[in-house]
Amino acid sequence: MKKSIFGVAALMLVLLASCNSGTETTVWTLDLNNTTTSLSYDDDGLWSGLYSTAVDDFVAQTFTFHHRAAVSQYVFEGQTYETTYYMGYGVSKNNKADATLPESAITKGGLNGEGTPYMTCYWGDYYDATKGELNRTSDITFTGADSYKPQAVYLTNTAQVVSTLKNGGSYDARAFKDGDYLLLTVKALNENNEVVEGNEVKYYLADFRDGKTFINEEWAKIDLTPLGVCFGITFTMESTDKNEYGFLTPTYFALDGLTVIPQWAK
Repeated sequence: MKKSIFGVAALMLVLLASCNSGTETTVWTLDLNNTTTSLSYDDDGLWSGLYSTAVDDFVAQTFTFHHRAAVSQYVFEGQTYETTYYMGYGVSKNNKADATLPESAITKGGLNGEGTPYMTCYWGDYYDATKGELNRTSDITFTGADSYKPQAVYLTNTAQVVSTLKNGGSYDARAFKDGDYLLLTVKALNENNEVVEGNEVKYYLADFRDGKTFINEEWAKIDLTPLGVCFGITFTMESTDKNEYGFLTPTYFALDGLTVIPQWAK
């Protein structure tokens, strides 16, 4: 009889352990060595699909990064020229902190070290302002579950942004001075890809207010839990260096280590 009681107790412990293991938190973190979208790089360590009009959004794990490339035509002295441009996200593993390449992170690599891949984003301020809410350039949407709880993301500046903030740059961009700032805001998206008002996280990529001279030159972990349950996130930027046509500060940033938890996970 004692053996039977012991056997039942042992079985109950096994079943309990099994149930507990099934409720462990499921955490999904961006891994750029495991992507759905085919990934190859050019000689500068930039994603070869960056300027390809045949490539749409970039997909990795449960994350879909908005990316669009297009061809623009213009006429100069009677000749028609074409130029290819893109907006949104790309992938880079450039390890030079090269200020001539907009997609080169100041950290020379992702969270895993120099030369490892990371995401970059070109935020189109004019495009976002004129094309409507559902055509934003910096959306990241989540797939594979009903909704998610964003946990964290790591952010840093690109080398070009850092150089511009310190020394000034092209298109009349000036070096930052007292009172200037470069602000990145993360916002939650609902199931209709609309911004959830009031759910946002702010991070200063550069802050020269109140006597500070801060420029982010390393990976900074940003807490995203205030965004709550959502179906995606989007970014906007704000700079004190702009004119009537838009931003003079380059509107690029880099990210890595985006982490989310499915809503159903305990």
